[in-house]
Amino acid sequence: MPKYSLIKNNFSSGELSPILSTRTDVAQYSNGARKLLNVIPLIEGGVKKRPGTYFRSIMDGAKRLLPFVSTSKDAYLIILKEKMLLVYDPRTNTVIKTLITPYLAAATLELHYVHTRYVMYFTHQSYPVHLLECSEDFSNWEFRAMSFDIPPIDEVTTTPNVALTPSDKELGMTISLIAAEYPTWSNTVTYFQNDRVIYANKTWRAVTDNTNSAPTVNNADWDEVTGSEANVFTSAHLGAIVEINGGHVRITQIVDPGKVMGEVVVELTAVVQAIAKSWVLKTAAFNATLGYPKCCTYFKQRLVFANTRKFPNKIWFSRIGNTTNFLETTDDADAFSVVSSSDQSDSITFLVPQKGLVALTSGAEFLIGSEGALSPTTVQVDENTAYGAYPLTRPCRVGNEILFVQRGGERLRALSYRYEVDGLVSPEVSAVAGHIGEMHKGISEATYQQEPESLVWLVLGDGKVASITFNREQEVIAWAQHDFGGAALSMCSIPTELGSDYCYMLINRKGKVVLEELSFNAYTDCQRTITMTGDTFDNLQYNFLENLAVYQSSNTFQFYIDYKKNGDQYTLNNITDKTQKTYYVGQGFTSEVDLFPPELTQVPQSSLSNKAKIQCVWLFFYKTQAPKLNGEILELYTFPESPINSQKPFTGRHLYEGGDWSDLYDVKLTITHDKPLPFHLQAIAIDISINER
Repeated sequence: MPKYSLIKNNFSSGELSPILSTRTDVAQYSNGARKLLNVIPLIEGGVKKRPGTYFRSIMDGAKRLLPFVSTSKDAYLIILKEKMLLVYDPRTNTVIKTLITPYLAAATLELHYVHTRYVMYFTHQSYPVHLLECSEDFSNWEFRAMSFDIPPIDEVTTTPNVALTPSDKELGMTISLIAAEYPTWSNTVTYFQNDRVIYANKTWRAVTDNTNSAPTVNNADWDEVTGSEANVFTSAHLGAIVEINGGHVRITQIVDPGKVMGEVVVELTAVVQAIAKSWVLKTAAFNATLGYPKCCTYFKQRLVFANTRKFPNKIWFSRIGNTTNFLETTDDADAFSVVSSSDQSDSITFLVPQKGLVALTSGAEFLIGSEGALSPTTVQVDENTAYGAYPLTRPCRVGNEILFVQRGGERLRALSYRYEVDGLVSPEVSAVAGHIGEMHKGISEATYQQEPESLVWLVLGDGKVASITFNREQEVIAWAQHDFGGAALSMCSIPTELGSDYCYMLINRKGKVVLEELSFNAYTDCQRTITMTGDTFDNLQYNFLENLAVYQSSNTFQFYIDYKKNGDQYTLNNITDKTQKTYYVGQGFTSEVDLFPPELTQVPQSSLSNKAKIQCVWLFFYKTQAPKLNGEILELYTFPESPINSQKPFTGRHLYEGGDWSDLYDVKLTITHDKPLPFHLQAIAIDISINER
């Protein structure tokens, strides 16, 4: 009857899908677990209790959290509500500014944004582009619609059949453009669709191309037009570009239907009348009829927009260093536009800078770049992979990789540039943990908390949370699930100048939306600090919590306190010293590590069907109190002094002996922890006997 000694000292594969419970031939089996709940797999090995949360504020109506990061020293949290934006200072835990926005509740969840220095741009297909701007000392904040010097231009332009005369030509001047009268209809002229003529003292518009077809009410070739339809210029042309005599004029004022004022943005070659159809009227591509851009980003000093209702595959790049100028020419520094198209492409869902500009669509992933400087004449658009991106979950950057949710909303991929293939690759990150997205209605949001443990936090569709300990260098991609005792709505991480990153959560607890801050220093959720004399405190500020837990902590010791509830009062048990003391109160949670049975042979052989008995288990802990193995609490202390004294968190190894014969496949190894105390399992070593008969 052979005896084996095994050790499990890393969880670098995290929680594995149940359908991998028999895949003993892959490395992830020995480095993974059947279940990791409310624990964090560590890059160094082992697992520790997930961070608890501090209560920060009730935020009724809050929908989403965004980062506003100028520097790691000056980072702020943006809280979005319906038609409202709050600027939150994480250093003082206060709202420093409240601003009005046009966005309805549903739109706040669909907003795209990009931030640079003191400005953050917001885009949504149903709203004009807006921006949030602050002063250099962060004392003044403003939210307003973006004003374009020259807006992106609709690719469908018009060439009116009327002469137009400019008053001047010099760059930067404000000049007038005066249109002549529409021509009188002639039976010898060929008229094209949308041409306008005067006939019988009325204005007519050509419905089809025609010659020698006199305009009449009964003639299908013509329509009589009145009002604004008979005008050369209308209010819709404000901000439009007139291309005339080799130059460009931006319309700034509509004087009357035949006269406008405009600014010369590209110098004209001459101050002469432009004959009919020799000048071009270019209207803005962003408006209520054509739609507004869904996507935005910054790339190589250019502000970039993409995906309107009319042009779902089109991308507009601004002029270098001028985010309000989208005048397209062939000059290297000027604005330009491109279209992502292939047999797999669909509307653009996200824009993300990488080695080039990555355009994620619902059908494929494109890389937009150039061999040299990016310019209107050198830009290239290449399809690289064809997985498709889920349109509702913003990608998350981790190092030089972009994590995006695959079309379908349940699986996660990591997009990066690989020099060996000279292109993008998108391996799946959720290959061994696909059950998490499937069980919890997909992945709604992702945020990366770099410090202290390199964690990607995922808000799931049903309000639960998952984490990925992500470190490519150490080959750690470890999933775990988390239950914060409510429905998580949004999570956001922002950097700090020193130490752990801030990480905030919006969570719905019994109908109250609460802003909470994650911290490994908190051992309960929605934790508050009470300083009181006596042993009784009120329930009113905790009535939206369940499974209340109370503990005390010092630099050396930490211990939990039992209590009794009497109506709206909590009374702490066994408090004899009723001088002023500090207590920590929040919602308790249980951590669980459920291990797969060990495989003791090599494929194609298997020991899972053999009878086995665990002779002993060595558990290696670091600063841990009150863990349980298979439901039995482990007595970690030997009490060399007085057992009445408070005990320090335990560091070392603990021996657990005992076990019964059973099939190895059914061997149970579950470590749990349900107290507001520290927990860190470094490794577990097992002595196991096998009956091979």
